[in-house]
Amino acid sequence: MEEVIWIEVLGRHRDVAARLRFAGPEIRIGRAYDNDLVLDDPYVAPRHLLIRREADGMLVAEDLGSTNGLYLDRGKTRLQRIVLDGERPMRVGHTLVRVRAASQSVAPERIEADQRRRWPVPLALGAAILGIEALSLWLGQVTEPRATRYMEPLLFLAAFAAAWSTIWALISRIFSAQARFERHLTIALTGLLVYSLYDEAVDFATYSFVSPYLPVYRFVGTWGILATVCFFHLREISPARLRLKGGAVAALAVLGIAFQLLSQSDFGGGDRLLYARHLMPPGFRLSPVETEDGFFSAVERIKSKLEADRKEDLP
Repeated sequence: MEEVIWIEVLGRHRDVAARLRFAGPEIRIGRAYDNDLVLDDPYVAPRHLLIRREADGMLVAEDLGSTNGLYLDRGKTRLQRIVLDGERPMRVGHTLVRVRAASQSVAPERIEADQRRRWPVPLALGAAILGIEALSLWLGQVTEPRATRYMEPLLFLAAFAAAWSTIWALISRIFSAQARFERHLTIALTGLLVYSLYDEAVDFATYSFVSPYLPVYRFVGTWGILATVCFFHLREISPARLRLKGGAVAALAVLGIAFQLLSQSDFGGGDRLLYARHLMPPGFRLSPVETEDGFFSAVERIKSKLEADRKEDLP
């Protein structure tokens, strides 16, 4: 009985688009109809590739003199002969082909997870985000409490997370045939939670240490968080080419930071920005309080400078 050889044609995301079973010592692959496997790829030669089993049982692939050649996976070196290991695919024209023997081991089956178990995580993340935002609003409350002051931003956050996750789920459905809405929602809520903690930390440090630089350059961390969230969304859609995806989102983050720095320089930097956006309890103040003498000395210095500027002759 002849041993069976399986040939898998892989799609753009390296998923199996077709899996074919062959019995025989040799398999010919090309675009012509007299091949055992016909590939509808204009970059594949009419008779491009021969797959055969050697005496020791090893499967090898040999180029039959094609113009575009034979390559291993993403390699750039043209090869005349490849010893097949059943894992790394070959590149034939613009098509990825993987050859496996019938004895090829496969991963164990996945355990079917209860769909209800996936929702407690996003629900807990959503509750944490809403709690942080509600606490921030309460600490900055300087007027009579109103329900709309709390409900509007919280509803906006919930709607934003749902819309953002829906968009990524649709993209995932288009490119990987699976929406995975709950996973994209978990990624989005995790990013929002990190941003909420980061935003509150910047506000706290700005108020506590009276730092003029933290609020001015707050957007640097914001762009970093956004780029990280987008990377995890892209990884959830497909785990292929992670370096390319990481480089792309990092480049977009750098461009966003550069554009915002340029915009601030056009408007005079951070001179027009308030140091603290929210009032906080005095106990949160960690920097030393200015003494009365120091305060009035600073006022006198400002008065002297303003008086000198007023008397200066302008051209």
